[in-house]
Amino acid sequence: MVDITPNLNRVNRMELIGFFREMAPGSTLEIFRESIQGKARDQSAYPKAEVQAYLESGHPIFDIMETTLDVIEGSFRVPGGSSLVSDGRFVWRADLSAYVETYNIGLPPHFISFAVENGFSAPPASLRNLLSVSAAAERALGFQVDGGAGSSVSA
Repeated sequence: MVDITPNLNRVNRMELIGFFREMAPGSTLEIFRESIQGKARDQSAYPKAEVQAYLESGHPIFDIMETTLDVIEGSFRVPGGSSLVSDGRFVWRADLSAYVETYNIGLPPHFISFAVENGFSAPPASLRNLLSVSAAAERALGFQVDGGAGSSVSA
């Protein structure tokens, strides 16, 4: 039997990016305090196609079955847009790549540096790390974290 239960209280430098007030109207969570309105740019300050590919190469860590509507101009929809994706360090919504493509959304420089360091492809991440990152993101977003029916699997 191999125990895959993560230490849900410890995540190495997990950071949420691309969460904006308009995506959760009325939320009192700190992560949704910043507006997306000031983040749209005429030109991107990063290699846009590569960053978009990086965002799309992330590991899915929490699926949400809904379609999101562009909160800036209503110009696109993304199936599962509020699902969570990660590279093992950063966590973002699945619709962030559409905002990068359409609006050149400003992103944290240290995120861009991390993407560059990884050749614009999300690095491999262990199941344990992804479970820990997922649990930390769920807590930050106010989700109920449940360990599930079993805490280990047979080898």
